[in-house]
Amino acid sequence: MASWFRSQDMEFIHIILNEDVSHECIRDIGRIGMVQFIDLNEHLTPFQRRYVSGVKRCDELERKVRYFTSEIDKFGLTVKPASGSPVEFLDRPPDGAVGRSPGALLSELENELEHHERQLLELNKFHEKLTREFNEKVEFHEVLSKSKDFYDAVPFDTLTLSTQGNPLAASTPLLEEDFGLIHDGRPGPNGGGGGGGRDDHEMRFSSVTGVLAEVERSRFEKTLFRATRGNCYVRFAEVGAPMTDPVSNKAELKTVFIVFYKSRAIEAKVRKICDAFGARRYSVPDSTGQEGPRAVEQALRSNGRDLGDARVVLVKNREARLVLCKELSHLVQPWLWTIVREKAVFHTLNSLKPDVSGMLRAEGWVVAEAVGEVRTLVEAAHTGAGLGGACVVERQP
Repeated sequence: MASWFRSQDMEFIHIILNEDVSHECIRDIGRIGMVQFIDLNEHLTPFQRRYVSGVKRCDELERKVRYFTSEIDKFGLTVKPASGSPVEFLDRPPDGAVGRSPGALLSELENELEHHERQLLELNKFHEKLTREFNEKVEFHEVLSKSKDFYDAVPFDTLTLSTQGNPLAASTPLLEEDFGLIHDGRPGPNGGGGGGGRDDHEMRFSSVTGVLAEVERSRFEKTLFRATRGNCYVRFAEVGAPMTDPVSNKAELKTVFIVFYKSRAIEAKVRKICDAFGARRYSVPDSTGQEGPRAVEQALRSNGRDLGDARVVLVKNREARLVLCKELSHLVQPWLWTIVREKAVFHTLNSLKPDVSGMLRAEGWVVAEAVGEVRTLVEAAHTGAGLGGACVVERQP
């Protein structure tokens, strides 16, 4: 590619070329870098131009290359530089261009990028699904591990909530007026019986257990208190290690919660609040009965086996994505240079105006000493396609 200065002599030229070899002509002229074409279609919008479909194809290829680059960056890899400089890349003809049309070369590039994109999309989709399932198993393991501590820490016979101050402090019996109970077993103000007037099953509290994002803990707690008017008891326990979000791939802290309540109306409110905050609920065995601890241990062992299998599959998926991204890191730069070149050719072709049937007319400024070289390139492209004599390159006064 030549370099020139503003002080050099310029010539205004007029070119007539066959549309079948117009792509090769413009590409070869662009390699010398001494011609500035004039837009002969200023009255047309970009979408009315003759080669707008080629520009759109290049835009789609650029999108795929950007997608590959973003995936490569996620693994901390770098795009490997192509051999030679961009100028050297432009000076040499495209690989496999001899005897093949530009459309065939672009179609081959599209097929190659489509194949790699499909592979990467499938692996990423599978990775997202595996990560979500793995997180669910980890959360369930944390819930099972902490559920027994939750139940052991709550005295169900005197479960109370505060009516003022800290909503989680224990000061007055939960739903005392509804059941008419006081601590010494005597009838309450509503005429209900004492502790011996109701069996243990009737006095058992229900619970909802799940996992919530740590940043939502305070809002979740306040919303529960306001929605239930303090008629619930909630406990939290932080999950030790952060979890990876399957969509954003960012680590976030989680917390395990359990909400105790008595009324079915409160249960409906609690479940709606959990859904509103994106909390995932889990069903855990009741550890307060005689068979409770054994059921929890069995659930932990079963979930532990599933967790190990999910971890192995997740690691293999990540290794497959890493291998593919390493391969793409060596191909992205040559692809990008090829796409930029083809897109520049199509933009220049859009400035040419149709002349007689199958011919295109171009006008522009060229360095005076390069007029002969431009004529040689145009004639060589037509001769190679068997269209000798079907072109014109002439100076305009």
